Amino acid sequence: MAVFEVGENLFVVDLFEGARPFRSSAYFIRGPEPTLIETGSSNGHTYLIDGLKELGYTPQDLKHIVVTHAHLDHAGGAGLMMRSAPDAVLHAHPRAARHLIDPSRLDAGTRAVYGNAMDALYGPLLPVPSDRVVVQEDGSVLELGNGRNLTFYDTPGHAKHHMCVFDNVTRGIFSGDTVGIRYWPQRTGWDFFFGFPTTSPSDFDPDVMLASLDKLERLNPEVVYHTHFGPTRPAAQAFDFSRRGVYAIQNIIAGLKDDADPSLVEQQLLEHMKHEVAHLAHPVEDFSELGLDINLNAQGIIVYMQKKKAGKL
Repeated sequence: MAVFEVGENLFVVDLFEGARPFRSSAYFIRGPEPTLIETGSSNGHTYLIDGLKELGYTPQDLKHIVVTHAHLDHAGGAGLMMRSAPDAVLHAHPRAARHLIDPSRLDAGTRAVYGNAMDALYGPLLPVPSDRVVVQEDGSVLELGNGRNLTFYDTPGHAKHHMCVFDNVTRGIFSGDTVGIRYWPQRTGWDFFFGFPTTSPSDFDPDVMLASLDKLERLNPEVVYHTHFGPTRPAAQAFDFSRRGVYAIQNIIAGLKDDADPSLVEQQLLEHMKHEVAHLAHPVEDFSELGLDINLNAQGIIVYMQKKKAGKL
């Protein structure tokens, strides 16, 4: 199930992040102006091309490519896809656009987190020509034809260069990383869906994330289209698990010392997730599939605490 329909002329394409399914996705909107939302990393490029082919399209058919933010699992393959899609323009947040045009700082920041594993995880990071990038401000609208519009919203909290996108036809939000991660049973091996916010470095701010959740929920969406992974319908479920997770993280932070070890933060995040799963009446022993995300979330929390202490938020 690498490609499946989730709304009117709207399809999920599994990007097989880390060569595994149900971890990261792109969305394709079929219509007069064929549109791709998210590219994933360069390592997912072949899967993305194959997904478009399954739908009867090639990159040459694309008119618009949208990325929610500049993190490599969402936009690391943007430069590569733009080379394959000569008639497309790239739409990005103002802060993200400059990193996609000149990815040197993005490359350095990502290597600071992942070290030598970055290339194997994400592949090459290629620049996007500046004359093919459209900066989308808060509230701006992209018309795709046949009455379909995408509206862009500035939604920091996970990253300062993050935007979410509202689709008027399905009343759905392409949420990037703002409205959490939806873990599919096919990923975790569990027999239920589970959701939790993502607080990876380096711009996580729980108060700002909660404000962005409020902003998006005021749009009265019917569905949330997660990059990780697929749709949550009704949308209220995604807002609920994201808020509960942020509240839990705030409680964890309140009990931490300034010099808290990341391993302690990881343990407390894991304990909270175990509590959540038990509260949902699902007996689970193996949380190993969430291990990388828990590690990244802990790093993001530590960075947030350091910035707050230094007055750099």
